[in-house]
Amino acid sequence: MKRWGILLIIAICSALSGCTISHETDTPSDSKGVMSQDQVLNLASHHPLTTLDTDKLTQFGRLNNTIEGLYQATSNNNTELALAKKVKISADKQTYTFTLWKDSYWSNGDVITAPDFVFSWRRALMPQTKAPEADLFDGIKNARQILDGELPASQLGVTAPSKFKLVVRLDHPMAELPQRLTYPLFGPQNRRIAVKYGKRYATKPRYQVYAGPFMVANRGSSKWRWHMIPNPHYWDRKHVYLSRINVVTYKSASTAWDAYDHGRLDEMRIMGKSDVKYYEKKADYTARPYSKMVLLNYRQTGKDSKTNRLLQQKLARLAISHAINRKHLVKEAYGNTSLTAQGVVPAGLSRGLKGTADFAAAQPEQATLAYSPKTAKAEWQTATKRAGVTHIGLSLGYVGDTNSPAVVKTLKHQLEANLPGLTISLKKHVQALNARAVPVTSDLTLTTQRAQYADPLAVLSLFTSNNSANVGHWSSKTYDQLIDRASNAPTFNSKRWQTLLSAEGLLMRDQGVTPLIQPASTYLVDPKLNGVLYNTIGTQSNFKSAYFVK
Repeated sequence: MKRWGILLIIAICSALSGCTISHETDTPSDSKGVMSQDQVLNLASHHPLTTLDTDKLTQFGRLNNTIEGLYQATSNNNTELALAKKVKISADKQTYTFTLWKDSYWSNGDVITAPDFVFSWRRALMPQTKAPEADLFDGIKNARQILDGELPASQLGVTAPSKFKLVVRLDHPMAELPQRLTYPLFGPQNRRIAVKYGKRYATKPRYQVYAGPFMVANRGSSKWRWHMIPNPHYWDRKHVYLSRINVVTYKSASTAWDAYDHGRLDEMRIMGKSDVKYYEKKADYTARPYSKMVLLNYRQTGKDSKTNRLLQQKLARLAISHAINRKHLVKEAYGNTSLTAQGVVPAGLSRGLKGTADFAAAQPEQATLAYSPKTAKAEWQTATKRAGVTHIGLSLGYVGDTNSPAVVKTLKHQLEANLPGLTISLKKHVQALNARAVPVTSDLTLTTQRAQYADPLAVLSLFTSNNSANVGHWSSKTYDQLIDRASNAPTFNSKRWQTLLSAEGLLMRDQGVTPLIQPASTYLVDPKLNGVLYNTIGTQSNFKSAYFVK
């Protein structure tokens, strides 16, 4: 495929009406002179391979290396065109017309066409599919009405007037659209294959095809042990160097550690605080920033009226926030590499316009997250008096992963010590695979949210009144209006930036959700592995151009 020249970043062009963007690239150095003979990468997974259907996944994990869409993310959280050759943006910024490359192919040799994108996007919103992350389509014309059951998925604002022409119409301008479209959910799906296999589609490797640099092999792959091989029809196949990626699901951490120690794994995720402390001085240790937040959610409409009266008061929620020593919490649960929350938006996600601070650092209501036992006690006493209670027990729900037990135990100790008359009972939940939001059955619930694209809106939009990720059902008309205003902005201008800051300020003043920790992603990685693109948003590791040196 002849894609030469310099990749132009879409953010530069998006401010210009009717802009056409080139997707021609310089050939990068392939470093073949220093490559080893064995280009097989061995990776671990925490979850079995349950489906290859992009509409059924919330954690794409290793499978993101089999998917490619209109855009792809770069190492600096910008975007560049991928399966699209160029894009023309209308003067009102509400219509994007993409021209696709004519020589991009599925792994079975079929040409990737505009109708493949139309089929994929509509399918994600169909009631019988209802992708767990379907809210990401909100803003594309009619998506919200489709999600609310008011229109059929066929009314989604995406059409294919010709084989290689894709038109995307919006309800309003969306400056963040290119960033959003890098997420794997917006990739194409081969309609012919989906219709051919019906209910069997994507249930096993032989019932799926792939647009990305790798494909899941039909032979030798199972639920617990599977492998990817290069997609022979991928447009940039000559810059895919790995010959195979083996993925094994380890049922225990000790088994995975044994595999890494004996050279059967090239990457090992470090989860526990003690392991981080032990390995952080080693040569193969690495700590990567990632746009993920650990949050405390409040159930305000439970079965107990007194508990509801208490948690419906923002003063009670502020008291809980002020009672938490986040520095101690991070140290107890994650170790030194993770960060205390400055707000609900992760640090490093977005810097806005040139010369502006990181969004998280600019969050205007950071005092609401300050550890202040005296303030917490006074707020709590006022809130409990208004609720008509002196002693109250609250349940705190959590998923039993590596770090959450330490988080909730520390929270329990801090809250009971600083809030008079409060008793916390811990309630372990079963983790729901491929479900974005779990039903809230506790008064307080520990959850983790991540940004799927590089913009504060990716996180702030999760707490609007009708978003399925808003598990505490906190609601504010003013907040919803601010998010709508930011989402309607045609460009990344200072007004949009201030609108988003105002929205987060409101959320923090009300403590609609209480941010706790921004965990780092800590790993041991074979020092001979090079060329991996580590994303701080969406899906973490892109192995397209990865290779081992001698």
